[in-house]
Amino acid sequence: MNVLTLLGFGLALLTTGCLAQIETLPPSSGPPPFAASPDQDRLVGIAVSGGGSRAAVFAASALEALAEISVQGRSGPQSVLETVGYISSVSGGSLATAYYVVKKPPKSEAVLGERGLSPAYRRLFDSFKRDMQMNFQLRAAIRQVLQFRAFNPTKFAYSFADVWDSNFLDGLTFAQLYERELRGDSPRVIFNGTSYNTGRRFVLTTLPASEFDYDFVGRLLADLKSRPGRVTEEGLAIIARSLEGAKEQFLPSTFQEIGGDPSSLRLSLAVATSASFPPVVGPVTYHVTGADTYHHIGDGGLFDNLGTESLTTVFLKKISPDPGETRKGLIIVIDASFPFDAGRYELDGSTKGFEVFKDDPSRIVGIMEERANSYQAMLWHSLRVRGGVLPEFGNLRLVVLKHTDADWEGYDDLPDACRSEFPRAVTPEQIKQAVSLIPTLFKIKHDCHGALLIKAAHKVVQKHRHRIVNFIETAQKPELSPSPRGTP
Repeated sequence: MNVLTLLGFGLALLTTGCLAQIETLPPSSGPPPFAASPDQDRLVGIAVSGGGSRAAVFAASALEALAEISVQGRSGPQSVLETVGYISSVSGGSLATAYYVVKKPPKSEAVLGERGLSPAYRRLFDSFKRDMQMNFQLRAAIRQVLQFRAFNPTKFAYSFADVWDSNFLDGLTFAQLYERELRGDSPRVIFNGTSYNTGRRFVLTTLPASEFDYDFVGRLLADLKSRPGRVTEEGLAIIARSLEGAKEQFLPSTFQEIGGDPSSLRLSLAVATSASFPPVVGPVTYHVTGADTYHHIGDGGLFDNLGTESLTTVFLKKISPDPGETRKGLIIVIDASFPFDAGRYELDGSTKGFEVFKDDPSRIVGIMEERANSYQAMLWHSLRVRGGVLPEFGNLRLVVLKHTDADWEGYDDLPDACRSEFPRAVTPEQIKQAVSLIPTLFKIKHDCHGALLIKAAHKVVQKHRHRIVNFIETAQKPELSPSPRGTP
């Protein structure tokens, strides 16, 4: 191959790589293509954090551990997973969520058998944990080159989507997912992204926009007005003006809001959208036929890296904060997000602060997220104690399963794949620190990393088992009448 041929090939790569790729959606006409979920007295949802393959492997094993827990249901014993009606996810957690809802056996297949998981669910979780440890980065990079997509971050998102489709997602669309949800073969799914246009959360889901329409600001102002003497009329007007500008930020954008019908959208591309973190990957650009606006949607972790806000909004819409409310909701958070403090130890001993970004490029975002999370926790706890805006603690509960919260006992507690990686004198704290330092990549660099995440998930689920079982068993009441629209 001569020099001119090489230059021509390189120019072709550059040229094709620079062309934008647009995901075009047909305009929606008439009512939303997907119906709302029915009202229930007991709501159970799972939120799955971002964190690349670390989050995906941890989520796969946490779901397995939850599946193995038996609770007393309305008609007898059942698995915790059989009570879950919703899953909300971000980034790597979205990959695990998509895998689960695509590969999950139908509702007619029991999760538990006479000796733990049924054969169908044992096969599911064995393949689930294995498949989440693939080197997706390498496979996507190869596809970039073979498809002449080099040097284009937007097309890299499509390469990831293609890899996931060819390995396990099989090109399933939102319309096909909705059919599974209608049959009860899958919980209702929410993939979370962030709109670069507006800075708002963007949900890729089969749930209609009405499911997220909780007037947080309106309830807060009404509550303040109902407490005479606490806030003056002038003060109330100032608060109202201040909150009006932030009102939209509490509600996510949806395809319904931008006038698009996502029925034909592949789940794999929704996952890639949720996981797109520029400048390497994405964002994904969506356009509704006939519209003037292009919507650039990227990593959901830029807005909320746990996936809890969307799920909480749905639950708040269904659970009233009024005294005497009988509905109850449980959100189980599978959290494998990169611990902010994990990067501190390297910085403490380094004279070159920028080097931390090699393994933790999202640290700038993490700083802002730490501050936002602190304010959010303060606000929500204050409002829950106050009452009138948010449900009481007993009516809406979060149980957080964090990968760094596993309690280790030393060398003998290590998985077999890790025995050669640690000295026999290793302390539980050193093992915990090793787990916290597993990088955020779409690959698992070492077999030991995968094994640590799998064992950590089972440990953490067992640690919180009693809280989960107690809530589910004590929150059972006859379900309300289903929606007249024939929803699942």
